[in-house]
Amino acid sequence: MPAAISSAHRETLDRLLNEIVASKSTPAALFGVTNAEGPIYLHAEGTKLIDDPSSDAIDEDTVFWLCSQTKMITTIAALQLVDQGKITLDTPVETIIPELANPVIVTAHDEAGHIKTTVPATGKITLSQLLNHTSGLDYALDGTFPKIGPGFGMPIAYSHHYKEGEGVSKFFEIIKGSLPGVPLRFEPGTNFAYGFSSDCAGYVVERLSGKPLEQYLQDHVFAPLGITSMSFSLTPKLKERLLPLSYRPKTGVIERWNGPDVLEQDRANGNNGIPRRSRTIRIIEGLPHNLASSSSDFSASNPILSHASVDSMFTPTLPAAGADTVGMLVSFMQPHIGFPTGSAQFSYGLCVNTEDILGKRKKGTGCCKSFPSASYFTSFAGGGWASTTFWVDRATGVAAVFGTQLAPTGDVIFDAKLDVLERALYAGLNCS
Repeated sequence: MPAAISSAHRETLDRLLNEIVASKSTPAALFGVTNAEGPIYLHAEGTKLIDDPSSDAIDEDTVFWLCSQTKMITTIAALQLVDQGKITLDTPVETIIPELANPVIVTAHDEAGHIKTTVPATGKITLSQLLNHTSGLDYALDGTFPKIGPGFGMPIAYSHHYKEGEGVSKFFEIIKGSLPGVPLRFEPGTNFAYGFSSDCAGYVVERLSGKPLEQYLQDHVFAPLGITSMSFSLTPKLKERLLPLSYRPKTGVIERWNGPDVLEQDRANGNNGIPRRSRTIRIIEGLPHNLASSSSDFSASNPILSHASVDSMFTPTLPAAGADTVGMLVSFMQPHIGFPTGSAQFSYGLCVNTEDILGKRKKGTGCCKSFPSASYFTSFAGGGWASTTFWVDRATGVAAVFGTQLAPTGDVIFDAKLDVLERALYAGLNCS
């Protein structure tokens, strides 16, 4: 029988979410849970403007800027091409993206943080290494991000205002700079680095499909699943439903974001061939329902991925050094997540908790009373840069989302409240 939540427990979750928002621990927020048959809990709390209680209340149709959570969606598109036989996980991607041929390994930086010396890489970057972030591509390899808002730095390849006709080639030109090849932090396949890998996977999808990434996803991911509110473009209709970004300064008192309109900037640059970082997606419809094999839309009658590809998104792929790196990042950036020591791994698109909770349950600790045996996605900053996250628990058959719009990334209070909601959910989840 699918996991369920009693009416009394829904009231408990409602109360917790109300307290989280009323105390201004976070701005307005949404928490939703689904099982294999559909949603079992969904509650939105708060108003769109943190300092204006008379502003519109958010609801299940509110639009969130998901940022890095879209990496998994791009991964799904790439795995579809694997299913179709158009590419293999072991294909060197330089055969599709020549700009990634002959990369270099960074060996030193100057005092300002710029790359100083490199050596040629001996290995080639494969599709699998883009999907599990072992390519060596790293956002912070050149740590000289320009500031475009309060406490908000962004790699130049993202913050650059692309002109008409400047597309993928300009993107790689910026990353490469004056170096002899695209810079990597380490030899491909040997460690884990969070960076431009998903962008490059998006370019693979575009070049093999002959479609812009937006159109490919609309045709092959969103439309088959009945998703109507996912887009890279912040259209006027979506903007009406958008939850504005808030900001927590060092004082701790949340205020309206007073930096540039990063979403509008992204929209203006959207037609130049750059798979954008600023993806605007309705959070509850897209993530726990359709990407977790957990709704009737994602059924045998209308699949978008093979069983093998779905399983690959829950299977650890990192070498030991990469697993150690992920573990350190999770512990440092999100201490409230609670991954047991040595249990953090990464698959294709998902950060995976490998602890054998299911085995412990079989020994009598109860079905749903302990921390989930989850394949739990995070970008080491709460799922997405603006404080959105989700997890997928195959052992209990539930998936959940928790989201607001709050900067700067890695907000520890948001993560702590996620932990509160997650533990409260499992304390009352009925899996019998």
